Amino acid sequence: MNDATRATIVSPYPFHMFDQARQLARVGNLERLVTAMPPSRIGLPRAQICTRPYLAGCRHLARRLVPHADPWLARAVVTDFDRWAWRKMGSATVVNALSGFATHTLERAAADGRGVCCDRGSWHILEQKQVLDEEAARIGCPPVRFDAFMIDRELREYELADRILVPSEPAHQSFLRRGIEPSRLAKVPYGVDLDRFSPPTHRRQQGAIVSVGTVGLQKGQHYLVEAFRRLKDPAASLTLVGPIDPGWDVRLDLARGDIRVTGALARDEVVDELQRASLFALASVHEGLALVIAQAMACGLAVVATEATGAAELVTPGVEGLIVPARSTEALAAALAELLGDPERAEEMGRAARRRVERLGGWDHYGEQVAAVLHEVHEDRR
Repeated sequence: MNDATRATIVSPYPFHMFDQARQLARVGNLERLVTAMPPSRIGLPRAQICTRPYLAGCRHLARRLVPHADPWLARAVVTDFDRWAWRKMGSATVVNALSGFATHTLERAAADGRGVCCDRGSWHILEQKQVLDEEAARIGCPPVRFDAFMIDRELREYELADRILVPSEPAHQSFLRRGIEPSRLAKVPYGVDLDRFSPPTHRRQQGAIVSVGTVGLQKGQHYLVEAFRRLKDPAASLTLVGPIDPGWDVRLDLARGDIRVTGALARDEVVDELQRASLFALASVHEGLALVIAQAMACGLAVVATEATGAAELVTPGVEGLIVPARSTEALAAALAELLGDPERAEEMGRAARRRVERLGGWDHYGEQVAAVLHEVHEDRR
């Protein structure tokens, strides 16, 4: 990335965006990070951080005390953050913003002649809504709520963007299906913290399958749980790590007690679960590219994941794990049984998985790719 390219990153919340900002700082091209998180959680010099945490904090408190008011509060927080963020651009020549949170900021940046990028960690929002609505109808559960306010913001940002950054081929294809020009799309798979996520020094629990993510419609645990219950291996166990959406404990019949459920965990505790298990599984019906796939690989786990997860960006089938069709309990059960029945092969896949993410240099390769995209946008605007 050229020294003349100065990038301001706009993201109220961490996701992958803080890693992106740290990478741009590493190569000397970060103007600043504009966020709603406190500086202590970011890992950048204070001079490169502009933060506005109070409204997000108020929303967090209010949603616990008055849950029915949350949609209105969310709109107020997003609007306030966006209006404030524009005034914090500094000398940026390019602005990259987490999708949905910077419509006004990107409009002003474009009008001012700056390069404009939209960072979408998932599929095109209309494709995302479609697949989740279809899945809800298919299994007879309430649909995921999509706020029209946020949909409109996303669509406007797609229009404004010189580039839309996506993390995987499924996400890339979703934008192509909606008529976005290929030249405006940039696919940049995520990285992983290789120091924090590492293989265990102790022996793994044989037959232990772990899946990390909110238990609900998107992550496809209804397919994973059914696949697990079809297994004949008496040593097999399944742990679901993550918060549970309302009603999903009943839908998955978790009261049976045959599945271990941890609820939401701190990151270090997630690492412990990944290091304890012998196999990682993710059955999502929709995903951009789950960060936890690379995290599991960094912990030395073989991966069984659906095509919809974007795992193909990191997993070569038969080398680091197995990739199966989404929404197929049969294929998922067969893949789990295959690796549980051959633990030595699963262990070798886990070692290959660690080598694969090491070759990517943690987050470094990701950062270099993002830097190249932002530099192209900067050059196009000159």
